[in-house]
Amino acid sequence: MIRVVIDRWLAEGGDEAIEKIMRDLRREAIHSPGYVTGETLRDIADPHHFVILSTWRSREEWETWAASEMRREIEDQIRLLLAEPEKITVCEPA
Repeated sequence: MIRVVIDRWLAEGGDEAIEKIMRDLRREAIHSPGYVTGETLRDIADPHHFVILSTWRSREEWETWAASEMRREIEDQIRLLLAEPEKITVCEPA
């Protein structure tokens, strides 16, 4: 099992749009082989900062989803709403 941590910093004015798009992305990820669970958190100290946590059975399954056309299309929509590029960290149990 691995955990994927994605940090996104939203540009001003994109709140409603990004929440819908991120739900769409999760809805698609759920059907991807290897997806176990996920959640989206909003930073209390900085409401423009979102942290997305997902659990995958393997790094290979995550990478397959990450490279998929569906994910790329939705990520392109998200990218337009960000103040800076997202940061992705892939973690394994210590």
